Amino acid sequence: RMRKMHAQIHEQRNEIRLHNDHLIQEQEAAKNVFDNVAHAGCLDAPNIKKMLSPMAVFNGDVVLAARKPSGGMLVLMGDFTGHGLPAAIGAMPMAEIFYGMTGKGFSMMDILREINQKLKRILPPSVFACACMMDINFRKKTAEVWLGGLPDCLLYRKTGEIELIKSQNLPLGVVDSSSLKEATDLLKMEDGDRFFMWSDGVHEAGNPDGEMFGSERLYEVFRENEQVDALFAEIHASVEAFVGT
Repeated sequence: RMRKMHAQIHEQRNEIRLHNDHLIQEQEAAKNVFDNVAHAGCLDAPNIKKMLSPMAVFNGDVVLAARKPSGGMLVLMGDFTGHGLPAAIGAMPMAEIFYGMTGKGFSMMDILREINQKLKRILPPSVFACACMMDINFRKKTAEVWLGGLPDCLLYRKTGEIELIKSQNLPLGVVDSSSLKEATDLLKMEDGDRFFMWSDGVHEAGNPDGEMFGSERLYEVFRENEQVDALFAEIHASVEAFVGT
């Protein structure tokens, strides 16, 4: 009986390993397709800094940026529910619509409505995208921000003053575009001001004791910062030290 049970466990382990390898191959294929659709855009611009740390081969976080024909810039961060292929299915049309419509000069709300309608049509009710989209006008030194479902964003003034921007909208893909709210924040910015956005992966990062990093620890990094150019790295290091990996 022991030999039979051992052989059965060995066989089940091999079967699980085979299924896992197959799943990873599928996710890597989906990621290759997504990388071709969601190209870097202008994410390498000197005014943008980003960090993605996926929990899977393909995760639900998306960061997109593109220059507008008028000279401004649109930046979109999306966080889809779930990981793996379900997230990939929504992220690909989001990227395609974003880059296609930005290049043609459409407004931020036109793009958001189109993405929302597409996601509402193709995704199951349990899959949607929390998002933050930012329309930067360098000439006027303004930034219009639409926030739906993501944690509060933060405007860090060069004077050290902190302003929180709270979500006023539902995530994308939840309601029809006719019901999508268009509540935005118009921020007057100066040279040296920095805008920070993040997904709940930062707040919900857990340590070995089961505690979450939370918003207060995050805000503490901002309050204790002495060199603004090091702030992005300090946030990353603080989360990493808390999690332990």
